[in-house]
Amino acid sequence: MSDQLSLFDYSAKSPRPEIALEQELEPIPLHKDASGMTLPDLVPENALLALNRGYPIQASHVSRILRLAVERRSEKEPIKRDDIALELSISWARVQGTINVMRRCQLLKPKNAPTPMGSLVQAYSPYMDDAGLLWLLHFLLASNAYLVLWSQLYDQILPRVEDITVADVTPHFRSLSGKWSESTLKDKVPKEIGGILRTYAEEMFAPLGILAKRDIGTYEVYNNTGVIPPLIWLACILAYRECYYPGVPSLEVPLIADANYSPGRILRQREAAVRRALDGLHDANMLTMETRSGLDQVRFRREVTWLSALARYFEEQAAS
Repeated sequence: MSDQLSLFDYSAKSPRPEIALEQELEPIPLHKDASGMTLPDLVPENALLALNRGYPIQASHVSRILRLAVERRSEKEPIKRDDIALELSISWARVQGTINVMRRCQLLKPKNAPTPMGSLVQAYSPYMDDAGLLWLLHFLLASNAYLVLWSQLYDQILPRVEDITVADVTPHFRSLSGKWSESTLKDKVPKEIGGILRTYAEEMFAPLGILAKRDIGTYEVYNNTGVIPPLIWLACILAYRECYYPGVPSLEVPLIADANYSPGRILRQREAAVRRALDGLHDANMLTMETRSGLDQVRFRREVTWLSALARYFEEQAAS
């Protein structure tokens, strides 16, 4: 497929060349693949217990904050939290929780300036209603070991249960009492988890079909139900590599399919689905599947970044 080298050539093809298509992700120094890992082993230094301030994240709030940030960038005056609270008619605490999530979704920089990804999303999916984008945003949050509650919920807890409540989740974090006080764990964990579960069952990530509200406070858990576009798979895999294996030219398939914080596990997909996605990306010349010493591995193209994969996805959606 000789013409595939132009697949990510944005110098000529991009209708919005002013948007940069590279954005570095913070490496997460964590030996997550050793056997016998416990919860404290999977929590890096400087991890965060609270992110969303107990509030569910609404797509409409994210959309409006991002629009304000992009507009203020052109005026060279960062948007302030008080201005956002007034514009959206929500509390300062809810604004802060939403901004915290947007920063970890790679949409905002400090001082609430838009990132390259934020500008790209505002240009192509300003209402945060594209399913592929939501899968990537979910992955960026739930694969991030620094975000203890989000990542543990999707990496360790949901794969083992068919339904869940806040009360079910809270005991899982008792082993972190040496890192945070028992009173902090008692007060913050239930509120934060409640907001996360509502985000997935009722608000921003409800279209993904991962959780469904069955009763007040009780949610059903689903897996392998989403159809994830190939370029979103690619963006997630490249983001995962950049965070946990920076600089490596290839990864073994099991690390992608079912390792801690891997795309397969966080996207709620079985290994067969992961392998089908990788085979499709190989056939499209977006990466290379190889077998060496009896091990399957994926080799990446140097010129492709997680953000350029997302940009190409948006362009294909716009053209269809």
